[in-house]
Amino acid sequence: MSTAPDVSIILCTYNRADMLRECVESLLNQRTDGEFTFEVVVVDNRSSDNTAELISEMQKTSPVTLRYVFESTPGQVHARHRGFDEAQGEWFANFDDDEVAEPEWVLAMLRLAREKNIRSVGGLLWLRLPPDCDRQLHPRVRRILGESVTWPEPRPYTRRQGPGSGTQLIHRNVLEEVGRYDVSQSLRGYDTDLYRRMWEAGIESWFAPESVAWHVTPPVRLTYKYLHETCFHDGFTFCRRDLNHYGKLRGFGIMLLRVANAGLRHAPQAALAKCLGKHETTLAHWLMLVRAEGYARCYLHVVVPRMFPQRRTLSKYGLL
Repeated sequence: MSTAPDVSIILCTYNRADMLRECVESLLNQRTDGEFTFEVVVVDNRSSDNTAELISEMQKTSPVTLRYVFESTPGQVHARHRGFDEAQGEWFANFDDDEVAEPEWVLAMLRLAREKNIRSVGGLLWLRLPPDCDRQLHPRVRRILGESVTWPEPRPYTRRQGPGSGTQLIHRNVLEEVGRYDVSQSLRGYDTDLYRRMWEAGIESWFAPESVAWHVTPPVRLTYKYLHETCFHDGFTFCRRDLNHYGKLRGFGIMLLRVANAGLRHAPQAALAKCLGKHETTLAHWLMLVRAEGYARCYLHVVVPRMFPQRRTLSKYGLL
């Protein structure tokens, strides 16, 4: 009779077979130092490429249990939930298919969890930019692209800043206590919604700077088009999350504050940076205006859809 692993690494993927081998190999080669056992569960979210064949090939030589499951319902939340259902470990380590883990990625988080007697830990996620990229990206743009906080020492996350879903170790009983991801937040924001519920339940999360992974960032993600669409989607999703949690009246106040902050803070700073020739700073503040626009458009679309249907704009961003 086989013994359940201590940790289940859950990797959700969709049509990224060309990037998947390096990603999976980095997970299979995790150091344990004899302190834990683990498995890797790959959740294929309806890929049409050769993902299944690749994992089948890697299973033949894998040093640890490597399992493949197929999830037919599209969307990251559904894929992660399928991973939770399939996982046999006491701990879930969430990972994304466009990331590469350092050998101590799991070990560092698990050690901190045991040291602090906590049930949620996040790791450090750096951007791995294209070799020929010489841009000095603004810290705000780096965060938009998925880079985590970069605090130098282990410390608790704050109310406003929690771990991302792509590099997090979480005990299975946390999800039993506060519930899983909200399927209505399937586009973006499902991780921040879960963290809000954990915070309100008094479940502490810590940051482990020695747990390092790399977010592979291809050239297309550095384009203005990609960044613009990402920020619009972020604003739209944040508004849906706030409406679900706070309601329309308080949501209206939040919308006004976001729009005012964009207009009074980011717009002048974008203009000033442009005059000074600081292109990356200009971009960073401009993207905050785009995020505020997405937030406002979502509020109007949800609360007064007949007056502000916005079909053309929302169709453009794939939100209808």
